[in-house]
Amino acid sequence: MSNRIAPNTPEPRRRLPLRRCSFRFVGRPESVKESRDWLARKLAFSDAPGQTAENALLLLSELATNNVQHAPTDSVGRGDFYIRAFLFHGWLRVEVLDAYRRTPRLRAVTPDAYAESGRGLLLVNAVASRWGRFQSLRGPGMFFELRWHVPEPLAPVVPLPRKGR
Repeated sequence: MSNRIAPNTPEPRRRLPLRRCSFRFVGRPESVKESRDWLARKLAFSDAPGQTAENALLLLSELATNNVQHAPTDSVGRGDFYIRAFLFHGWLRVEVLDAYRRTPRLRAVTPDAYAESGRGLLLVNAVASRWGRFQSLRGPGMFFELRWHVPEPLAPVVPLPRKGR
């Protein structure tokens, strides 16, 4: 019998990928850039390709800008908004929700060729895999989804047999 203590150091924990995150932003124009920077940091930890990440930041800019610019100017509050991002293997969903649970209004607008604005949702429609309005427990909002091709593993993943039981 020995009094020797065997090192019992566990293996380092594998870091799981980020799957869901959210943050609240103040309804002012500077918050659009802050929300883009926030999402860029989250996408840096995901497996999203570079072009998909750039598209996500562009589309987030459009939806966040719409929320800030078109928020009602009533006594309820300014255009504060939440961003929720869902990161999965091969796709990304980003939601923009008004912090005061106001319903986004979609207006049919034919943009003037020389206008500086009015093409945001046309851009979202052209780039996103899917987009639209949704209803959640936090209230209504707008979302977009981006999908990309993820190659299948070369060999199927088979669970290892359990030892000692």
